Amino acid sequence: MLSDKYGELAKRVPLFNGLDAEDVAKIFSKGMTMEVEKGNILFYQGTTGNQMYVVLGGRIDLFDGKKLLTSMRTGDLFGEMAVILNEPRTASAVAGETSRVFVLSETVFEKLMTKRAAIRILLNIIGVMARRIREMNSKLAETRSALAQTVALEKKPEQGTE
Repeated sequence: MLSDKYGELAKRVPLFNGLDAEDVAKIFSKGMTMEVEKGNILFYQGTTGNQMYVVLGGRIDLFDGKKLLTSMRTGDLFGEMAVILNEPRTASAVAGETSRVFVLSETVFEKLMTKRAAIRILLNIIGVMARRIREMNSKLAETRSALAQTVALEKKPEQGTE
């Protein structure tokens, strides 16, 4: 059943957590789902954007120049920073494989949703961003620790020669 499909999306996709199937169906009725062939570019780094995306299937790779930053998989949200901050995109998005994405524009976001649904989605976006910050902090701490160990090892021989 269609409501089961939207109910499942509400459970599986972090952007829709806490929304009921009816809210998700309404969002999908106003948004756009698109198929992106492998290698196609959804957006370029440095461009302005008023759309955020949810991967419904496949893989979208995010690049800083030619450097792969991360790969987004089913359920992952991306492109939200440019919409929320109203700043140029910090990465380019390229389909790493043929993928399906849901596109939610700022206009649809503002006009479509009830205040309750909009607040829930904003809280979900904040949650996604907070988890990303926590992951980056963890990686930063690991890098600092590894660097400190490297520096300590390099200093040992110098101290031994005194």
